[in-house]
Amino acid sequence: MKLMLFPVTMVEEFPHVLLHYNFSLKKDRYFLSPYEVEISKHGSQRAVCEVISSSDFLCALLDIDRPAIMKQNSSNITSTDSTTATETPPPTTAAAAVKADSSPLPNNEETSGRRALSSSSSPSMNTNSNDPLLAMIQQRLDFKHRCMFYSTGPMSNLCVCALDVDYHSSVICNAIGYTNLLTYDELITQKTTHEDNNNNNNNNNSIQRTPTKYAHKMRHQHRQHIHQWICLRDIVDGLITCNHSLKNKIIMETFSKMILWVKQRNEPKVDKSESLTMTTTNIKLFKARARQLIWDLMATKTEVRFPLPVHGRIPNFRYCEVAAENVTSLDCFKRAHVIKINPSLAQESLRYLALVYNKILLTPTPSLDSALFYKLEPKFLRRHQLEWAATKAGAAELGTVIQLQALKQIHVDLIIVASVVVDPITGARIGKGKGYGDLEYAIMSQMGCVSNKTIVMTTCHESQLINDIPNHIMEQHDLPVDIIVTPKRYIYTKRLFQRPKRVYWNKLDADMMINIPVLQELKRLEQQNIIKSQ
Repeated sequence: MKLMLFPVTMVEEFPHVLLHYNFSLKKDRYFLSPYEVEISKHGSQRAVCEVISSSDFLCALLDIDRPAIMKQNSSNITSTDSTTATETPPPTTAAAAVKADSSPLPNNEETSGRRALSSSSSPSMNTNSNDPLLAMIQQRLDFKHRCMFYSTGPMSNLCVCALDVDYHSSVICNAIGYTNLLTYDELITQKTTHEDNNNNNNNNNSIQRTPTKYAHKMRHQHRQHIHQWICLRDIVDGLITCNHSLKNKIIMETFSKMILWVKQRNEPKVDKSESLTMTTTNIKLFKARARQLIWDLMATKTEVRFPLPVHGRIPNFRYCEVAAENVTSLDCFKRAHVIKINPSLAQESLRYLALVYNKILLTPTPSLDSALFYKLEPKFLRRHQLEWAATKAGAAELGTVIQLQALKQIHVDLIIVASVVVDPITGARIGKGKGYGDLEYAIMSQMGCVSNKTIVMTTCHESQLINDIPNHIMEQHDLPVDIIVTPKRYIYTKRLFQRPKRVYWNKLDADMMINIPVLQELKRLEQQNIIKSQ
């Protein structure tokens, strides 16, 4: 009988299933394959423990340091073997070993099934019932309360095991083992503080200092495997491409039972007060983990184009031109007269199409350093200039500079922002970490050129969608989205969050006030009561 292991957890109202992403490409589609192992004669509980013991990641879900235990076991075995070799001849040792372990060996099918599951599993793990790792896993699992076995029917040889673990987000789960993820500002602050301390304590250590100008370059996380938490609802609704064993109708019914079980288990545990009291540091770290996960996934699956590496950037995803064409089919795009589009390379084709469709285009200046927007009107451009005007350099050359107070005479009908991570259900959005997209909307809102009816949209790749971003991650100054457009589909979100109505000065860094003249002018207009501060 075969068993599939699905650690599940409760995220608001949707449990998740852990699947191993093997990146096997078949007919231009990537396939998911679940953990699958033969149930040994020791029983289903022992089979589950052996599955978990073969994976560093699964052990980490139970707060077990598998590499350290394996290293300790190997050293103990080595010391025991060396001691035995000096005291007893080899033939006697072999005979004693046979007598000591009277338990029958697993058959070939079971051994091959476990070997296929993970090449890092130890042979002694399958035969030694006194394995400390297996004992620790069984103790942490608490099969009586946190485990449920589901049979898929009397005519099936498949059994599903659901485990209730304590992790409440796919982002956090995927960051296990890769916790050193800092945002741009935190990384620079940490390096600068470290350098200053070294300089104050010992001037001779100045040779070892790391230049901060390289601190913003996010590095690729080299992972042995990329694991993804996939929502059970997505599997049931067929929103993702899965292994054929998950498409069975009986499996779908089993998943529905698992959803109900996890929901009932977690209802009395929900502590909303605890989830809402999340510090700013934890929110920044969560966003950094989410960005790192998406960057790693897209880099591993080669879903991004120049510029590379994608880390630290808005992904210039493949088929972004198709997503741009999809946008032009929407009614909100057809009705719009003035459209604001971010200057990222992934939206360059969309800026070109906006000009082709005779839309007035607003695009932000780089880092908002000189002015707020460049304004491009197709009626003042020649046909051969449209493609050049859609680029950053072309917008600066051909566009009209829009200063802050000029926004009072402009009404923006559609806003298209760039994203690194988006929640297709709630509309939560995470950018690359600098906050320019949020700040631009807040300025436009305060100047009165946008309203609550203005549509906020983003274009992204399917791999940038994460549907379990906690609601408390979205802060007061963060901008949610109404519509998500990918190369494959349109997604209308619920937009559960309020948009920023103004610039929240307490959320800005001192460096931003110094380096962005637009903010200084906005502050002056507020103090002179020329514009409202609320």
